[in-house]
Amino acid sequence: LTVSHDITNKRAWAPCFSIDGVKLPTGYYFGMSATTGDLSDAHDVISIKTYELDTADGVSKEERPNIQPETEFVVTPKREHKEDPEPSTSGIKKFFIGLLVILGIIVVVLVGIKIYQNRQENSRKRFY
Repeated sequence: LTVSHDITNKRAWAPCFSIDGVKLPTGYYFGMSATTGDLSDAHDVISIKTYELDTADGVSKEERPNIQPETEFVVTPKREHKEDPEPSTSGIKKFFIGLLVILGIIVVVLVGIKIYQNRQENSRKRFY
């Protein structure tokens, strides 16, 4: 399996990676994903071109859909793992949280005032 890319769209394909001994069946789909970090950005996949360069030895085209996807070995790249930063709260989210806190405080104050008024009223109605 060899993956190449043409980022500059000059029809000059540069190799991305190559792994020997990969067996892929027919009838599957390719998926793409990308991440940009904190900033939002759009990634467009213009096209995907696949080519069957050769068939594995001893496998006919009729047997190809029944192959289990596998590889002889996997080489993992050696990279430092950095923890993702905690997502920050957006301005709209902060606004609504603040609004709910203020409304909650107002409700608590109004209920407290109502309870205080009822107690004052009840204390005046008692006859000793």
